[in-house]
Amino acid sequence: MSDLPLALYSSKDVKKIDNLAVQKLNITGYELMCRAGEAAFKALQNYWPAAKNIKILCGPGNNGGDGFVLARLAKMAGLNVSVFLVGERGDVPLQAKQAREDWLKAKGEITLFQDQNLVADVVVDALLGTGFHFPLPDQFATAIRAINKSNSPVLAVDIPSGLEADTGSFDEVVYATRTITFIALKIGMVCAKAIDVVGELIFDDLGINAGLFTQVKPMATCIVFKEVIHYLAPRPLSSHKGDNGHVCIIGGGKTGYSGAVCLAGEAALRAGAGLVSAVISPESLPLMARAPAELMTYSFSRPKAMRALLEAATVLVLGPGLSQNAWGKKFFQESIKTTKPCVIDADGLNWLACYPQKREHWILTPHPGEAGRLLGMTTAQVQNDRIHAAIALKEKFGGIIVLKGAGTIVVGENSEIAIHVGGYPALSTGGTGDVLAGLIGGLVGQKLSLFHAACLGVSVHAGAAALEQALGARGMLASDLFLHIRNLINPEG
Repeated sequence: MSDLPLALYSSKDVKKIDNLAVQKLNITGYELMCRAGEAAFKALQNYWPAAKNIKILCGPGNNGGDGFVLARLAKMAGLNVSVFLVGERGDVPLQAKQAREDWLKAKGEITLFQDQNLVADVVVDALLGTGFHFPLPDQFATAIRAINKSNSPVLAVDIPSGLEADTGSFDEVVYATRTITFIALKIGMVCAKAIDVVGELIFDDLGINAGLFTQVKPMATCIVFKEVIHYLAPRPLSSHKGDNGHVCIIGGGKTGYSGAVCLAGEAALRAGAGLVSAVISPESLPLMARAPAELMTYSFSRPKAMRALLEAATVLVLGPGLSQNAWGKKFFQESIKTTKPCVIDADGLNWLACYPQKREHWILTPHPGEAGRLLGMTTAQVQNDRIHAAIALKEKFGGIIVLKGAGTIVVGENSEIAIHVGGYPALSTGGTGDVLAGLIGGLVGQKLSLFHAACLGVSVHAGAAALEQALGARGMLASDLFLHIRNLINPEG
């Protein structure tokens, strides 16, 4: 077993790698299956060393074959093993059939599953693999509910049954304590609510030669802090504010929304921007007293009044607290004319949904609800297939897409996809998106490419949340992220 890989693959491409291994490494499909079953058994021994009573639910396909191999090895090790078969059919794959026969030769028994009690030291889920697609047959739904009802620790083999490997969506699904996945990491396992069901993720490449992976392009790569922090070069001793960008934030169209500008402005400053300006409506000006003293604030009634400021800026952040009133509309329409790099968030995105256009010089940072408005679909539809929603945003609006949420997705200039793996419930409070927009704007101002700024911004934002989350998932304020942001972008310090 090894650490999780950075490459993320579709189920179709994992199958290609599997086939390449059989063709080029002179091994059989059954040998790969035996390796998978052995890796799963080792995981069971490592994580539940005291377990004696094991119940294994096997489907009729190759995932079930992995389960039969595990059962045979567990029985040979002296464990009390019960195997239940779900979804019996005639066209069983050859290697799965062989695994089943070897289990029977070892004097193992197979019981057809009929909603038996599954309480055990460990329940093994080997029902459905990465080839599963909706709808879920009734007998598998019943088995999945029985696994979850058992309240026993659950080891899922390759993927929790009921989870779609390419999208991370599910209806009825096994809630695994741990999932051991093989050959390559499947992209759906790190998307949206999938992270709530895979449990602790364990990886085993089954000894496949690394050279084979170069022949199949991954669908995405993981954003890892140590891989992206080098985008920010150390500052020379002679550095001055003019070297580090001027970020202009346009928002605060209503009194109640002025805090969004304060958060985005301070985030840009903490990210290292040399200068940060804010353009707000006159009614929001009194509440800007709470903003950092370093934030240069301008209150304009007419959009034309800010033209000189936009000309002086290096990058715009359009949308934090902008509002959907007449002021917000006018200032959106004026700001969107810029050819300078622009980060568009919040009400900037809502106005863009009303006046769609495609540009390459911007970064769009929608949450799933905003993404739905931009694409003319529901939030649930976005969440059910976040990867393709992010790609659709790129195709419709251009630029760089940052689809926020669990497993934030960044789509780059050439439609390359990067995903920040993990969930940070501490971020589920108002203002954290404004912090991210300002943070990314501050990085763009320091001459990072739009894609690099987006990836590093997402990574730093998540890293700051992880540090705060050590104190608990509830009660964090968006402004609590600021000092962590400063620390994270100065690793040499």
